[in-house]
Amino acid sequence: MRGVTVPSPVRLLAVAAASLVLVAGAAATGASDTPPSPVARIRLASLAPHGAAGPMTFQQISTAAQTCAGYAAAAGWANNGNYGGNLVTATAVCVAESGGNASIYYCDGNGTVGTYPPVTCPGGSYDRGLWQVNSKAWPQVPDSCAFQPSCNANAAYAISAQGATFSPWAVYDGTLYTRYLGAAQTAVNGLDGGALVSAAFGVCATRASQAAGAAVVVGACGRSLATQQWAITGGALRSGTFCLTAAANAQPMVTASACTGDASQTWTAQAPGELRNAQTGQCLRDPNASHTAGRPLTLASCSHTRGKTWWLP
Repeated sequence: MRGVTVPSPVRLLAVAAASLVLVAGAAATGASDTPPSPVARIRLASLAPHGAAGPMTFQQISTAAQTCAGYAAAAGWANNGNYGGNLVTATAVCVAESGGNASIYYCDGNGTVGTYPPVTCPGGSYDRGLWQVNSKAWPQVPDSCAFQPSCNANAAYAISAQGATFSPWAVYDGTLYTRYLGAAQTAVNGLDGGALVSAAFGVCATRASQAAGAAVVVGACGRSLATQQWAITGGALRSGTFCLTAAANAQPMVTASACTGDASQTWTAQAPGELRNAQTGQCLRDPNASHTAGRPLTLASCSHTRGKTWWLP
């Protein structure tokens, strides 16, 4: 993604490596580098009545929006609308909360702002990192995660119930985030990569393995994994050294294969959320909108249905 290097999230020993929560409780297997999933109940993410960043210049806001948009797109917020879409809103909330500073914290005891490390706050309650994840409300997100940008983004994505709500953030409820929607939209428009997100909250197109020709399958968003990142170059969607490839008469029907530049690897976004392949004329599909982790994606005639809706970053 432009101007942003997304490192691997901090490995947390408290997370079971065998599973992650996906939509409707489906399990996604594989190694886990995410913070513990905090979606069981919605609590405040940040306790400060305003963001920690304070006044910013236009350039500072622009830079912050680019930083926030990059990490938000990698985590899996869907680019599903101008100014009101999830990715734009997540970006604006991040700018309002932290000004794009991954090391900033806000002390709830006395209202002071500092930079990690260390943290010195009376009462031990403080908002942390890009999305200002509070230490007492979310103790399962340790400082080692909260002050690491990818891990903070993944934790915030889970707190948002995979993008379903932004009410845990004070700057959202108080509408402070709206000041940054323009910069957020501009930053999102400038993205050239991120997760490929389904209409179903929490579902991302994922390479099943690092091997050439691996199937592209349903996976859980909110992990910022390399196998979930797709760079947009012309009509191609590139993940690492591979490209999203359609093969209508073979199994699996959709793979991550060596990039050749031919029509099987050329995709066009059409209608709201449809992703059409130039060679087959068909659209990317989660069969029967299964949302089942590990299920291979397929191709089908294009129509605006839930299983065929995919949002490019």
